[in-house]
Amino acid sequence: MIFESSMQLWITHNGEREKLRFPVLPTKFDVTHGTKNTSVTISGLGEILVLQDRAAVEVSWDSFFPAAYFPGIQTPFMLSSPDAMIQRLFEWKISAKPVHLILTGTRVNFYAAIQSLQPYRKGGDPGSIYYKIKLKEYREVRIRQVKVSSTGTATVSSGSTRTDNRVQAKTYTVKPGDCLYNISKSTLGDGGRYNEIYSLNKDKLKNPNLIYPGQVLQLP
Repeated sequence: MIFESSMQLWITHNGEREKLRFPVLPTKFDVTHGTKNTSVTISGLGEILVLQDRAAVEVSWDSFFPAAYFPGIQTPFMLSSPDAMIQRLFEWKISAKPVHLILTGTRVNFYAAIQSLQPYRKGGDPGSIYYKIKLKEYREVRIRQVKVSSTGTATVSSGSTRTDNRVQAKTYTVKPGDCLYNISKSTLGDGGRYNEIYSLNKDKLKNPNLIYPGQVLQLP
């Protein structure tokens, strides 16, 4: 039986094309807002406070990816093993692109970088992977361009307001004897993600069980 909670914890990547819903909610979230305000002492005035822009928000928690179903599980997840989920988080960590962190029912909904990820195992729970993770809010630097017309009128471009965390598309050329499961296992480290490959290539794959040598498939 799957336990459904109104609170869901997600990390998405690559323009929401890649998603991971954490199957077990942590018992607590540590959220640090911080400040960069500084105090200085001026002769004759004493200590004054210099206000600055706020520091980036940091979020951290501990939880685990279970090897089997249990009453507290949030969602079906057995298509991907705990090892594959940890591997995916590591891939996103080193991708040089921010992830989108979402905790439904709260104000935690922003782009962030995975600062640290520490997986470990516990005796007596074979197959499950426990982890500690910390993310830091990502705020994109937006450079606005100023264009001056021949009449001396200045126009300031606002630029994009949405963070772009898309990654360059990866492809795979089908070889004789290939199937989507084996392609998924060799390229993504998890054969259970073959459905993701199929979803990205529905325009050229009418049947996921029929692929042909020479076809170029887009990978997640």
